Order: sequence, then C-alpha cells, then structure tokens
Amino acid sequence: MSNTTKPEESTATTLSATEQESEASTNDGLVNFNENFQLDDCGVLNFDKSSKLRPKNWSYNKKLKHTVIYGLITFAAQLNSTTMATSIFPDLVKGEFGIQREVALLTTTLYIIGIAFGPMVFAPLSEVYGRKLGVLIPFLISAIFTFAAASTYDVAGMMICRFFAGFFAGAPIVSAGGVLADIWEPAQRGTFFALYACFVATGPAFGPTISSLLMHSEDKDSAWRIPQYFSGLLSCTLFMLSQFISEETYEPLLLAKMAKQMRINTNNWSIHAKHDEWTLTWDELVKVHFIRPFRMLVTPIVFVIALFASYVYGIFYLIITTMPEAFTISRGWYGTVATLPNISLFGGVLVGCSFQMLATKRYARLLEANNGVALPEESFSLMIFTAWMMPAGIFIFGWTSSSDIHWIVPCIGIWLIGTGFITIFQGSLNYLVDAHTRYSASVIAANTFLRSVFAASFPLFSKQLFNNLGVHWGSSLIGFIALGMLPIPYLFYKYGSRIRAKTSSKVL
Repeated sequence: MSNTTKPEESTATTLSATEQESEASTNDGLVNFNENFQLDDCGVLNFDKSSKLRPKNWSYNKKLKHTVIYGLITFAAQLNSTTMATSIFPDLVKGEFGIQREVALLTTTLYIIGIAFGPMVFAPLSEVYGRKLGVLIPFLISAIFTFAAASTYDVAGMMICRFFAGFFAGAPIVSAGGVLADIWEPAQRGTFFALYACFVATGPAFGPTISSLLMHSEDKDSAWRIPQYFSGLLSCTLFMLSQFISEETYEPLLLAKMAKQMRINTNNWSIHAKHDEWTLTWDELVKVHFIRPFRMLVTPIVFVIALFASYVYGIFYLIITTMPEAFTISRGWYGTVATLPNISLFGGVLVGCSFQMLATKRYARLLEANNGVALPEESFSLMIFTAWMMPAGIFIFGWTSSSDIHWIVPCIGIWLIGTGFITIFQGSLNYLVDAHTRYSASVIAANTFLRSVFAASFPLFSKQLFNNLGVHWGSSLIGFIALGMLPIPYLFYKYGSRIRAKTSSKVL
C-alpha cells in the first residue's frame, strides 16, 4: 500500500508564488495550482489541510452526490446477483436447455462466488489506478459479461459469463466503500456507510421482483434473458452517468497527478507524491492481497465475527430466493405477487439503517471524548439490542406461513429479519475495520469472501431443507442456529478488548 502520511510541519514548506504561477487542469478539472500544497525536504507533495482539492474538504452536496452515485453502482451490481433467483426462472431455462432446478440455481451461486474473489484483485488495483478507474472499468466489463450471459444459447457459456459478471462486479462492492472513506471524516463516516448499506442490501432484495415483472412481459422460455439485458443496460447507464459527474477521490493518486503537472510547469523534477514511490508487484499482490485475507480469517476475532456476519448474510439470500416459493406453496401466490414480501425486507433494512445512523452519532461523541482513538467494541452496542430480531423474524416467518394466518404476520417476520440483518451485518463490519485499521482492506476482503460463500451456498440446499423438514421446522432449524449466535455481540462488547490484546497482530 502507498503510505501517504503528512510530512512534519518543521520540514514542510508552502509552494512559492513562482511555483503557483502556472495554472493547469487535467481532463476532469481537478488540478488548480492556486491552491496551497506542502513540500517536504525530499520534494514529496502533500495537500495543505485546508485545500479545497482534498476530497474530504469538498462541499457537503458534492460528497453526498458521490455517495449516492457509488451507492447506485453497488445497487446495480447486487441487483444482478438475484435476477435469476425468481421462482419461474428454473422452469424457463428447463424449457429451453433441459436442465434441473439445482443447475439453474448455479447461475446465482456462480455470480456470488465471483464476487467472493473479485475484491482480492480489484481492491489493490483501485489503489494503483484510483477509485474511478478501479470501479468503473470492471463495472463496465461486468455489464458486458451480463449481456453475454443474456445472449448465450449454451449452458456452460451462461455459467461462465455469470461467474465473470460477478467477479468484475466485485470491484464496486469492495471499492465503493473506499470512496466513502476518502471523502467523509470519521465522525461523519458511520452515517453515510449506513446509507450506503441500504443500497447494498436493497439490490438483492428487489432483484427477484424486478426480474419477475420483466420475465412475465414475454410468454416464452427465453423470457429469462430480459432481466439480464435490463441489468446490463442499467449498469451501462450508471457507468456513463458516473463517468461524467464523478471525480477521483483517492488522495494519493490525486497528489501524483498534481505532482506530475507541477514538474512540467515548474521544471522542478524533484517534486513527486508518495504514490509515485510505490509499484504494485506480483509478490505483493499474492502475499498481501490474496494470502493475508485468508490468514486473517483464521484468527479468532476475525473468524467468529465474520462467521456471524456471513451466517446472517446467507440467511438474507436464503429468504430472498426461497420466499416466493414459500408463499406460492402456502398461499397460492404466483409470479411477481409472490416476490412482493421482499418489500417488507426492504422496509426492515431501512429501519435498521436508521438505527445505525443514530448509533453512529453516539459513537462520534464517544470517539471525540476518547481523543479520536477508535473504540471497536462500541460497534456492538446497537447489535446487543437488535440481534434478537433476526431469529425472532425467522420463527415468525416459518410458523405463520399457513394460509389460515393473515399474510401480514409472516411479512412482519420478514421485516424483523431485515432490521436484524442490517444491524448485525453493518455492526460486524464496523468492528472488524476499527479493530484492524492497519489491515482494513484485508479484513474487508476476508469478510466479503466468507459472506459470499455463505450467500452462494445457502440457496442451493433450501429446497431440500424445506421439503424434508417443512417450512415450519426448516425455518426453526435456521432460527435456532441464529439464536445460538445471539451471545456473540454481548461477549465481544464485554471481553473484546481483552481478546484483541491477547491475539497476535502478526498477519503479514
């Protein structure tokens, strides 16, 4: 990683008027040499803290615009993960290709497995080429593979295209969070990460509903292709929109661009940025970005918390993919109508994100009182009060699925699942990042990998689970496991600091 620490004040100097005489701008209009910079004795360029070119000093509206646009990009990437998870999709592809339900479900599984591996490649690339190129180019390639999946007449080709569509979609899913870290101060970051989490969670929640509507627009076996074309067009539209209205947010790369322009304008060839001193090597890519996340995953803290977050993430995908079938069996709801309970899931996610925003305001006050030193265990303070909603929602959903009980009751259970899911998921991620600040990219990659494995595998055994145990006891089995995990937030809130003190930090 490139180290962009600010030089000591005693060795830093503000650029002279001579060095600021020339004004220049790059194609994206970011560079203006009338701003103040600082050079240390070695010619390393840094922003002045008050520079308006620093992404953290952008206006509130500009930062909010970037939060929303990258949130929408992640929404589209996540939406595509469940466009083939509708109850009618297996029947359509069976009619066209003659494959069974389990094989058809691999289209969702392979996309999510692609997401599991993508971050390990694209996270470091976004730190070499910047967030904009590091997110938008893979996002466009994902759209191309989505179009290819929609156009193929071969099962193997469709599966391969779905994997690579997910692999390249991993770039916005992992790097968009880096954009938020680039532009928001720590005290504000939690609120906007909660907002961003809404986009992450609602993508897969709305995928089956949108997909079902589009599939029913054409009465042919090939109707499954329409949602893929829609997803590809949505991605291309967001790519073009982002290309025009978004700017680079990665400060080290911005400084490298400015240093290059300054060398040309001032003929001072010693001016450079820290980013210019770093080159990503294959050795670093393998040892740091591929191996380190797995080494971190076997440490007690990361494994337990990532396991908890991944389990609820797997349940989230399980509910999304099996809910339409459950409502079809128990209530005779078909097609798009059977996917509408996902609105309850979305409502629960919104409530959970609202809780998370309130909790981050409290955390900001605690952070200020602690002189800016992170308090990782405080990430569990909200989770202690909301984690019960996940198993409670699962039990309510499972035991009220009978047709003689009003449909609003299982929808309340689904609502609780959404609220419990997002508070556990976001709280766990916040804890892992705060507890491993130095290796935050690796711990995020480890968490993304494990949760994607759970999300990819859970829908595969859902039919067997509910067919063998029934909806009541199948849901109860999942609920009891979630119930057994309830003590985790409390135990880590109380003993987490002691565990961290005893855990080796040698993960390199």
